[in-house]
Amino acid sequence: MNSKILNNFNFKNYNSSDKFLVIAISLIPLTLAISIFVADFLASISGLYFLYLVSVKKQFKYLIILKKEIIYFIFFYLIILISFILTNYKTNSFLASFFYFRYFLLSLIIFYLSAKYQEFIKFLFKVILITIFIVVFDSFVQLVFKYNIFGYKLIGSKGFADNMFYITSFFDEEKKLGSYLVRFIALLIAGSYLFLSKKKILFLVPVIILIVFMTSERTALFHIIWISSIYFLFCSKKGKLIFTGIFITALFLQVVLIDNVRLFHKHFSYTLEQIGIKENAYYEKKYVRYFSEEHENLAFTSIMIAKNEFLFGSGVKTFYQKCNELKKKITIPVNKRNHKFVCSTHPHNLYLQILSEIGIFGFIFALFFLSRIIIDLIKYFFKKNNNNYSISFFFLNVSILVNIFPLIPSGNFFNNWLSLIFYFQIGIYLYFKKYYIK
Repeated sequence: MNSKILNNFNFKNYNSSDKFLVIAISLIPLTLAISIFVADFLASISGLYFLYLVSVKKQFKYLIILKKEIIYFIFFYLIILISFILTNYKTNSFLASFFYFRYFLLSLIIFYLSAKYQEFIKFLFKVILITIFIVVFDSFVQLVFKYNIFGYKLIGSKGFADNMFYITSFFDEEKKLGSYLVRFIALLIAGSYLFLSKKKILFLVPVIILIVFMTSERTALFHIIWISSIYFLFCSKKGKLIFTGIFITALFLQVVLIDNVRLFHKHFSYTLEQIGIKENAYYEKKYVRYFSEEHENLAFTSIMIAKNEFLFGSGVKTFYQKCNELKKKITIPVNKRNHKFVCSTHPHNLYLQILSEIGIFGFIFALFFLSRIIIDLIKYFFKKNNNNYSISFFFLNVSILVNIFPLIPSGNFFNNWLSLIFYFQIGIYLYFKKYYIK
């Protein structure tokens, strides 16, 4: 962390009882890239300590303003608990269901610190920016030297003779780098209108586009394209020229220095083949599908589970078990689209996962939250005389939407890594909504 930021951040201004929370929360963005175990541990221990502060030290006044949001989450959490009580797979569901509240505690901690200490939110945005610069730097180290600073090797996709590479940075063999970057970039864009250097973000966004392309993560690429396109619209004329210049330069260097043929094929041609728009030896150009035949079958499986467990679902993280159970009980009639049960850890669509695992009530809650985000996006996109606060809040909504986007494949909604990122952003979102937006 550079000296300028440290000079703006005076640790002496914080109560001794809050200093642990400040340190723990500040470390979460980086630990989400380096070690999910450490990130989850920091969030969990911070949540327990925060409960102590609220109950013993009587720090209620900062949370009264969130009364509606707390009630909303409690109802959502009760749905999860009822789903757990009713499930036949309690061993699989217990940890993810019972301790789900710890994620919302993370949001409350961020809101509490931001409301109590005015400079904390600015400090937190700067920590996130430094973290993303570290991850971007490490990504280029891995690309150029074939190893990142921890010694993780540049990876080639299994099963391909020409060994198509993709960057993973601190995530080693897990393909999460692109997802990590796109879940934070809109947050940094939001911060650039109030707390951060706009020039740094103008440099960072086009560079991240190229990095995400080289991760071979198609969902992440989709997100960075629409996020950067909206950001480009909000840029000044000078900003548009700088953005375009950096992007073209980075693209030129990538084309000259790196063999992108397989990456281009996977991102574009292979996607069209899976959807059914373009034909190849494995995917017939017969039906236009939801992303791929496998994804469509996962969606079909989710709907079949939801039909059997309509009110409260099969239980959190029980998709695989319930799928295998129904597979033995139900014979699917022959149909034109060749639908069948496909059993995976989750259905790769968070709304179908919520519907199948915690039922229609959880699904309604999720749709209500999505509708609020979309309404705010439309409102502030078309608002006349937008100021920096409203533009910043607009991009905070963009950041939230990345996590709950309904139309493309997604990760496991109840996964701890995704949940920590989501609720980390929710904490910042709630602070902006209560203090900056009228």
